[in-house]
Amino acid sequence: MADSKKIDCISPNTGVAFDQWEETGPAEFQSALDKLSSASFSDLFEVSSRRKALFAISNAIEKNRNEFETIIVNEVGKTKAEAVAEVDYSKSFLTYMADLVISESFLQKIDTDRKVHSVSRGLGLLITPFNDPLAGITRKLANCLGAGSGAIVKPPELGIKTASKLEQVINEEHLDHLVSFYRTRDRDLIKSLIETDEIGTISFTGSTEVGRVLSTLAGANLKAFVGELGGINPFIIFSDANIEKAVEDLVIRKTKAAGQACSAQNILFVERGVAHQVIGKITEAFANIEALPTNQFENALMGPVRSQDALDKLLNFEAKLINSDASMVVGAKNKNKTSGYMYNPSAYLVDDPLLFMEYEIFAPLLGIFIFEDRSKIKEIIKQNKQPLVLYAYSEDQIFLEQFIFSLNYGSIGLNDTGIQGAFAPTGGFKNAGLGREGGKWGLNEFTATVNVKSRSA
Repeated sequence: MADSKKIDCISPNTGVAFDQWEETGPAEFQSALDKLSSASFSDLFEVSSRRKALFAISNAIEKNRNEFETIIVNEVGKTKAEAVAEVDYSKSFLTYMADLVISESFLQKIDTDRKVHSVSRGLGLLITPFNDPLAGITRKLANCLGAGSGAIVKPPELGIKTASKLEQVINEEHLDHLVSFYRTRDRDLIKSLIETDEIGTISFTGSTEVGRVLSTLAGANLKAFVGELGGINPFIIFSDANIEKAVEDLVIRKTKAAGQACSAQNILFVERGVAHQVIGKITEAFANIEALPTNQFENALMGPVRSQDALDKLLNFEAKLINSDASMVVGAKNKNKTSGYMYNPSAYLVDDPLLFMEYEIFAPLLGIFIFEDRSKIKEIIKQNKQPLVLYAYSEDQIFLEQFIFSLNYGSIGLNDTGIQGAFAPTGGFKNAGLGREGGKWGLNEFTATVNVKSRSA
């Protein structure tokens, strides 16, 4: 497209531009910052006002549901069903928080002459991910508004149109004094925002590498930092598991959003006694799922990966697997894709799980490692440097509870992959993140305490 000041939005379904966007200028940044800092805290002082704003945004999303669904399909390549689910998911954070703030105590009397107020740390800088272009914003926004803070949303370049639609509906609700959107690729501008006195909490979802940089900047400026970062997520199937259920859950979890989720599993550890059966079922299931352009196929089971860069990295990783003598279980149909960023679900059997324990796949590619010694597998999983999510399947519930003892993963699914929800804390340990999102735990990340002791004169 001709306008050099505008940036193309490339659809993963086609690999070509479907729209454009323009960066926010420095003057607009300062104007919005001044507006938020002067208006949002007074307007959100009362809990009832926070509740009203949260419901207003949720209702506005519902009123514009069809357009959000269409944009999500076109912009990030989610299937129609996934787009519908994301709109519902995005609303759940807002409505849950609207109810939570009414029951949450922001003022506690802890002694006869002492009270503790829970107050906002300051404006929230919300740096959001592309893979959930709507829910990735609302899960942070709900925490921020619920704490009584105005929010600055820095959406991802790859999810910019969804964010712009949300900005539009928020403005139509006359809530732009509470939420402002900053569209920029300028890292120096983000750095300058973090340095401003008005910002109290920085919340980021994305790679560990970027998270380290942002947390360092936040720390240097004595700001709170919440980071949900990259995860290396093992999936374990023990020999006494319900194999049908385990494989069904694994396939759904790995192919949802084309594997582009922080909670998607990287590698399957399967006990030798059931390995042949499990691998056979995975092969059959993966072979029946084809990556398709979701804007053309409403009933597609899976869409593309988001960008050419993501596809290139995936193919380079696959080349490393082949060079390391990994054995392809399924995935031969991935060649000769002519348009879009399509990659069919694939699985590789490895003799050494190290490659899959050091690199976050973020795509529909699965490593498989067959094991015999349960204690050795636990040790491998315990040494994970990015422990975000762990899944384990066995019919022996007592064994599972014993197995996960001392394993610090942010979320653990036992015979279940439904680990997320507006009411539940998510986040990781070590290089997988810092702090938590979701529920009252996410709310607390945006608050600090004021200790007030008073006596009658």
